[in-house]
Amino acid sequence: MHLTRRAALGLIAGGVLLGVGTSGAFDQVETRRPFGIAVDNTTALVGIVDRGPVKKNAREPMVTITNNTAETATYTITLDSCGDGTLYGPNGTSGCTVVFTLAAGNSGTVDLSATNTGTLGYSIGVASTAVAIDTTGSVTAEAGNVAGAIRIQKPVRDQEFTAAPPQGNQGNVFEIKSVDIRDDDGDDDLVEVAYEVREGGSGGTIVGQKTVSFAATNRYNPNGNPAETIDPNSGYTIQSGVLYTLTVTGTDADGNTETSTIEDTA
Repeated sequence: MHLTRRAALGLIAGGVLLGVGTSGAFDQVETRRPFGIAVDNTTALVGIVDRGPVKKNAREPMVTITNNTAETATYTITLDSCGDGTLYGPNGTSGCTVVFTLAAGNSGTVDLSATNTGTLGYSIGVASTAVAIDTTGSVTAEAGNVAGAIRIQKPVRDQEFTAAPPQGNQGNVFEIKSVDIRDDDGDDDLVEVAYEVREGGSGGTIVGQKTVSFAATNRYNPNGNPAETIDPNSGYTIQSGVLYTLTVTGTDADGNTETSTIEDTA
């Protein structure tokens, strides 16, 4: 650490250098001379507040930095592994490393779009004419549903689902007139569509199901007429006058899902 004489006297008197907002998020502090480190101290020269956890494949706040010094300071945030995602600085920069400056008393938040889950490490460097600090931190990235990652165009209307009771040698099948499910977050990784039919409402007994898996794509749109058929479970017969509920779930390689639920009375 290098300090001006005035800053050093202030630190010796106050004993405050680095404030960490969440216990355990920052596990190592390295300085070039020994000075005290204050935790959860809003008057620390460098205020650091962990904003995690974050969701995988979603841009979310990771850490907020506050410059409590009397002068402008430069901050460098770097992921330990560039394969863990992309950082976004408060000044519009992005990448494995972001560099930005904060005027005295100002704060800035660094966002992360994580591509992995688990504990992701990063380093923070602070530099000004008065102080230089290096510390390390980590954030937890969790798998989770990202709103809008998948879009179900069809089926979304009750008219697109038919529960057909047996009629002679035909029927006893669930039919879906049209299916159009799309990856909607730009990475073309839709990998599965699952169908589940229940007798009665959404809490009823499952009486038919089907899962279609395929190589990652931007759209699943079968062309059959009907587009999909689902056989009832072995030994089950579709009954006239009974309500059936179909739930369609699209899933992408990142674990995001989207569902559509429609009904038909046989």
